[in-house]
Amino acid sequence: MLPNCEEKQDFNQSSDQVRCSQLKNHLRSLIELHNGSTKSPDVVEAIQHLSVFCPYEEHSPEWIHLFMGEFLVQTSPNFPGRLPPKREGDKQAQYTLGKLSFNTFHPKDLVCTLRGVRNVVAPKSDGTFTYDLICDTIVHLPEGDVEAEILNESFCCKDDESGRVTVFFTGSTLSPSSTVLADASKMSLWSKTFNESTLKTAAAERTYFGWLMDKALKRMLGMSVRMEKRHSFRLEFNKAFRGHIDVLYLDEEMRITKGNRGTIVIMERICSHEFGLI
Repeated sequence: MLPNCEEKQDFNQSSDQVRCSQLKNHLRSLIELHNGSTKSPDVVEAIQHLSVFCPYEEHSPEWIHLFMGEFLVQTSPNFPGRLPPKREGDKQAQYTLGKLSFNTFHPKDLVCTLRGVRNVVAPKSDGTFTYDLICDTIVHLPEGDVEAEILNESFCCKDDESGRVTVFFTGSTLSPSSTVLADASKMSLWSKTFNESTLKTAAAERTYFGWLMDKALKRMLGMSVRMEKRHSFRLEFNKAFRGHIDVLYLDEEMRITKGNRGTIVIMERICSHEFGLI
């Protein structure tokens, strides 16, 4: 006996859900296998197959609802200047502090290990959305390690015609983590390393090329660097510079995007758009 039209539609939807779940699990295993890299052909192919089963259209009311929330990045960071791994297969990415901050946070030669990157998208009063990237970081000082948070602040808006999301980068903050703030010895170490004197010393030791770069960034983007309360460095751009992302896949669990430089990022949802735990 053949199912009626409604039963057949439910059957197809159920089959798509099962297939979609299988494809997501396959993609997760590939990301684990390739240490977070999305450059492998099998990863690209898996994303292409999954995107066919994306349950929400770009113009559906659920799309923007699901685009918001807090997400944990599953792919390895792709910032330029990544240091070579100390051991083969090491998944944790390392950069100098300078490479993570346009050479504006000092001492710029300090090595930093990125433990994880989170993305927070939340509605703003002007109709746009935050698109903040929070990098949980370990800064390796000569006297010991301290945990830090690098907050890259952006906002975004969606182009309803193209479906593309435009992202505007506005600044970055380097702050001690809550564990450092609660630990007097670590806080003392932080304060000796990151302070007004550090900025003054860095300015005095700039090369002529570094001086020219600072001058150009200040003129083009209104860049400024200052020390803020709670022992934080603040990098700010008065003229936000933009990029864009295309959303390749989006549902209640996962979001996959491709940036204007071709970088593919896979994220798993931590919290909903209302910031209640899923």
